This record gives sequence, structure tokens and C-alpha cells, in this order.
Amino acid sequence: MASMRSRDQDHRRIRSILKDLVTNPLPNYPTMDSLTMMFWNCQGAGNNAFKRNMRDLIKSHKPTILILMETKIPYSSMGNLFNNMGFTAVTIMDPIERSGGIWHLWDITQVTIRASHATNQVIQATIHKEDYEEWILSALYTSPNASQREVLWNNLEETANNMEKPWLVAGDFNDFTNSSERRSYSTSYNHNRA
Repeated sequence: MASMRSRDQDHRRIRSILKDLVTNPLPNYPTMDSLTMMFWNCQGAGNNAFKRNMRDLIKSHKPTILILMETKIPYSSMGNLFNNMGFTAVTIMDPIERSGGIWHLWDITQVTIRASHATNQVIQATIHKEDYEEWILSALYTSPNASQREVLWNNLEETANNMEKPWLVAGDFNDFTNSSERRSYSTSYNHNRA
């Protein structure tokens, strides 16, 4: 069994993987705002509230690329919901027993996407938009399981060492910086009276 890294070691490793990418100046793309992306850890898709909220978000933000994480249901159960909203292409990693799930959807009239790697923790794809340099998108839903997360970090490190194109890594890293970020809200609580 591989040794487990502490959270601090994970953070240092992420920073070391991404340090060269962060220190390089960003490329100057004219009017790149014509490509909008929406990332949402929806924590379950398919119920009526999700569908209503999804329609409202797409109507108000008009994304070209949509990444949904922690869907908890198979994409096939959504019917034509996304097709009717203009997202006619998709790369999916369905959840395993209602856990996880990543859906990468896009509008083919605006962008061309070719998935090159897909696991239950990441979908990596090349993004092509006319008149722009191709770039790589790694959409993550990192496992809360430390050994599975270790596999992802190893793969990201290898990818970073061989990356020659602009690269965006985004999603849910399933990590927190300190214990105050871990909260459990409950509607029932006790009041102490003096």
C-alpha cells in the first residue's frame, strides 16, 4: 500500500506541480470572454430543483462549457434536458453507486472538445475554438479517499511535466485548508440559558 501524504504534503505537492504554470504570464487572447464555462458541484442532479436551477443558471450566464461534479446519478437518467438547452455533446464519468460523477457538456456550435483521458476523478480534454490556440482543461472531482487522491496527484504531476499547451485545472479538490471549513449545519440545536 502506498504511503499516505498529509494534507500539508498534498498542498505542497499541488503548489509544486502548478508553480511553473502560475509564474508564467497568461497568454493575451482578444475577446476571450466569448467562451464562458460554468463549474458546479451540484451534489446530486435529477431532482426538480436541480433542473429548475440549471435552466436559470444557463439562461443567465450562457456558458459554452458546463462541468457538473458529484452528480450522483447516471447521465442517461436526465433525458433530453441538456440537449434542449443547447448542450449536444458530452463526455461523462457516471457515479459509482451514487458517489461522484463528472459530466462535461458543451455547445458544439461554439467549441470543439476532444477528451483524451477520463477517470472517476478527472476528465481531461483539448479545447479548440476558432481563431484561438488550443488548450487543455482538466475538470476534477477529487475522491475524498486518500489513496485514490494520491493516484490523481501522481497523474497530474506527470501531466504537468509533459504539458506544452495552456492548461486549466479546475473543479472540486475535496480538500479544505483548515478545520473551520468543515461545518455541519443542523436545524436542531440547543440553547444554553442562564
